[in-house]
Amino acid sequence: MSDAFVLVHGGFQTASCWERLIPHLALPALAVDLPGRGKHPAPMSEVTLEACVRSVIADIDTAGLEGIVLVGHSLGGATVPIVASRIPERISHLVLLSTLVAPDGGSVADGFLPETREDAIRRLGTDGDPTVEMTTATHRALLEDGMSEADVDWVLGQVCADSRHLFTDKGSRAQLPANLPRTYIRLKRDQSVSWAQQEHAISLMPGLRTREIDCAHFAMVTHPNELAEILNEIARGVTS
Repeated sequence: MSDAFVLVHGGFQTASCWERLIPHLALPALAVDLPGRGKHPAPMSEVTLEACVRSVIADIDTAGLEGIVLVGHSLGGATVPIVASRIPERISHLVLLSTLVAPDGGSVADGFLPETREDAIRRLGTDGDPTVEMTTATHRALLEDGMSEADVDWVLGQVCADSRHLFTDKGSRAQLPANLPRTYIRLKRDQSVSWAQQEHAISLMPGLRTREIDCAHFAMVTHPNELAEILNEIARGVTS
């Protein structure tokens, strides 16, 4: 039985990325800010994977939510499986929206495609400052396929810095029950998490059902109705 959605944004974003989706959802929705942005400001040195997991659980506790459809987008795939493994009794369904996925006990960087992993890790950097930022031009290049100029500008208006820890910290989802329902929503024109990377992510978490939307990376911005339809079906227990 599902009673609410909890929405976890991806990298370089805040809870505001879900604004267009929430009005179309059939259940109450809590869009959380991970540490280091929005309602949870913190220095990037403190924005670790564990801090993000604890922050999401604390927000769920504060809201008093049960029967949760827990949704993670993009880099949110680092956090939400671990959250679900910590409080499985409160999660009715785990949804990964074009996310990166870590192998259990590893990091999201360990889950990069083998042919891109070395270069991606090098670009993340290794110096003492964990802050990761991308130029506007880089963000734009990852967004433009299938998104209007207005939508690209809207997403760019939400962009913030992020933490290398969310890519490189290792975490365990060993306590995630094998029978906890889980779905991966694939985005066909995603330039940020490529189709091949999505396929690889799916291979790293057994038991995932899959759905698809023909859109770019920010489905909640460009296709909120279609995404909401899938999420509402999941909340009702409809599978396909």
